[in-house]
Amino acid sequence: MSAAAQGMTIASMMMCGLAMGLVFDVYRVASHRFNVARWLLPALDMIYWAAATLGVFSILLMNNEGEVRMYVFLGLGIGVTGYFGLFSSWVVKLSAKVIDGLKSLFHFVWKLFNTLLLTPLLWMIRLLAKLLDIAFIVTAALLLWVGKLVLMPVFALARLLWPKLLPVRRKFEPLVGIYRRVHERARQIRALFRKKP
Repeated sequence: MSAAAQGMTIASMMMCGLAMGLVFDVYRVASHRFNVARWLLPALDMIYWAAATLGVFSILLMNNEGEVRMYVFLGLGIGVTGYFGLFSSWVVKLSAKVIDGLKSLFHFVWKLFNTLLLTPLLWMIRLLAKLLDIAFIVTAALLLWVGKLVLMPVFALARLLWPKLLPVRRKFEPLVGIYRRVHERARQIRALFRKKP
């Protein structure tokens, strides 16, 4: 490999080291600001390191066909060390301000959405539910009232006809008596079978 290619690889590895440090600081500040649970941090760390390894290897593939040499680690070390020595404190402060600003903006947008859309919508839904309840009660009362009005003549006619049907009722009394006796006998037989173990 030529010296120019080696220099390009070292420079790209230095940039990778800078990027790794930058992403690590942003991730660290974000996990603190968003109160990420401690049990999640190891999994997030593994994701970070897997992504960093994949990114470094893909850049190595583009620059020197994936050859891992000592100068690759040298470039990464220079980039990471240079980042933490020169830029880390600034990036941490800037990341904290940006994340706080984004959180404030999100809270403002959520309050605006809640005040202008969500609360009136919920109020309208509750009002509609109450109106539907009232409409159901009124409709049921009207139906009962109309039913009484419609059935009143039928009941009056039944009261008039019931005494006049006495001869017919008397003719059917033997059949009714037979039905009652058979029904009672069947009930006794069922009770007898239920008592047996």
